[in-house]
Amino acid sequence: MWSKSPSWHSRSRLLLWAFILQSVLLFLNPPSSPPIVAHAAPPDFTSTPQNRIFFWKVTRTTLAPDGVTRPVLLVNDKYPGPKIEVNRGDYITVVVENALDVPTSFHWHGLTMRGDPWYDGVPGMNQCPIPPGANFTYAFGTDNMVGTHWWHAHFENQYIDGLIGAMIIRDPPETNPFFKAYDEERNVILNDWYHQPTGPLLAQYLSPESHGREPVPNNGLINGKGTFNCSNVQPANLACVPGERAVFHFISNRRYRLRIINASAASPFMFSIDDHQLQVIEADGTDLNPVMVDRLPINAGQRYSVIVTANQDLKNYWMRAEMGTGCLPKTPSNLDPVILGEVRYQGAGKAEPTTTGRFVPQPAVKGQEALVNPSFAEACKDMDLYDLHPLQPVPILEPITNSLLIRISFKKNPADDIVRGYMNDITYSGGNAWNPTIVQNLNQSVEYEVNHHVMQILKPGAIVQIVFDNSQGDEHPFHLHGHVFQVVAQGVGFYEEGKTPLNAVNPLRRDTATVPRNGFTVVRFKADNPGVWALHCHIEWHVTIGLVMQFVELPDQLRAMGIPEHVGNLCKTGPPKGFKPHTGFMP
Repeated sequence: MWSKSPSWHSRSRLLLWAFILQSVLLFLNPPSSPPIVAHAAPPDFTSTPQNRIFFWKVTRTTLAPDGVTRPVLLVNDKYPGPKIEVNRGDYITVVVENALDVPTSFHWHGLTMRGDPWYDGVPGMNQCPIPPGANFTYAFGTDNMVGTHWWHAHFENQYIDGLIGAMIIRDPPETNPFFKAYDEERNVILNDWYHQPTGPLLAQYLSPESHGREPVPNNGLINGKGTFNCSNVQPANLACVPGERAVFHFISNRRYRLRIINASAASPFMFSIDDHQLQVIEADGTDLNPVMVDRLPINAGQRYSVIVTANQDLKNYWMRAEMGTGCLPKTPSNLDPVILGEVRYQGAGKAEPTTTGRFVPQPAVKGQEALVNPSFAEACKDMDLYDLHPLQPVPILEPITNSLLIRISFKKNPADDIVRGYMNDITYSGGNAWNPTIVQNLNQSVEYEVNHHVMQILKPGAIVQIVFDNSQGDEHPFHLHGHVFQVVAQGVGFYEEGKTPLNAVNPLRRDTATVPRNGFTVVRFKADNPGVWALHCHIEWHVTIGLVMQFVELPDQLRAMGIPEHVGNLCKTGPPKGFKPHTGFMP
């Protein structure tokens, strides 16, 4: 039985007006009409929280972000999709019209969704997908969260095909510790890019012939733009024209906050701007004691803010996103792993930059191999934990009440001979997206299937420690929904409780941390947010083959909250006729 939670009652007036507005607009603008954008410009800072309303229409078209034409999914005809930008404490309402012929859903990466767990956007866990041709309203608060986040589809692998966008929660000037440290902001979305949609890539990946090697990207993009050598297109019949690079305009001596988001399916990047220093001030929504670097590794799902001062000679410079090919399967010969954007100083004209990075390629000579760009391997691990400390210190969470060791492995599943990902010898199966865990939890005597990999946290305020043991594999960026965790240890080899040094003084807080190759990462969080929260590798291909588990946190409290009726109604439709999982967005 669906019910309304206490948090639902506290927000009922805002939601009531949002739903009335949605109904009126849908009446005046039926699904065939273009969506109305109620809020697009950066919001003014206000003394009281506002309800910011966004209207989205999800469609499919063909596009050529790097010059190679392929099918792409869009929100409001944009790639990347529209930016959500609000102030701390604002309420966000997103009215989604699904004009696709397959279901969809959206996740708000980095937001804890406190009090609104059914809007986290994970089918099979905390919501049912939005049916084709239907409308659905997400409505949630931002609590005390600030910083750089992003949104992406969380149904199947749809975000690889285009459903991504920036999500910025800004601090008012009086509480923003860096408000006077920069003059302007720019968003920088990095992602890898494939010249085929996910359907045919998944068909190959989910076969014994792949031997577990995930699809390798053909290119990378900066803010949805890039270039590609059309003579290298495979297959050769793909339409290709010269692409264009992202351009960032700088004015001499001004200071720019770059909000960098890695929205990749698999690739980490080493980010830099030739001849410029980067002052790191934020990681995954947590303000940091500033750290100066000349390059920044950023893995899939992670975000950083850096301040760049335009204090160099009046000319144009390359912005570089060097792909971490050292942690990808064999790189295809037609991939240039150095993705470029242009930083143009005002007054320097439009000439292509001639600057060089810290690595100058040198071809092989007799008796010697060609030099390998160090970024291709360095990008595969996070910045040193001991260099990153939150500006507002929080003591290390202790004592530990729940300790979980997760051993990451890949092996052939005897049931289908396909290599799958395992966490403690369990490979996750999404099961029925139309019977999510949050609905099953309404039954107090529920027994979850083993391959749904459910861990229950029963004690309010429990301090949960997770030790990721990756001693036999490549790097994995792990993301936890519903929480910001402390990263208390990270390194190569094995973690030994009581022996391995801890980052115990003001440890880094974030929501996506890399488990290094042949190594470990240890995180801690407090169980104070009732919900069903996914824990998964953010290499999207690894999600498909089972590197996922879920926490049912404080199930009794979650059960008492109930589920809003309009959320529960999504589960009544069931899958559309002919739908098959893991076939891409094509029906």
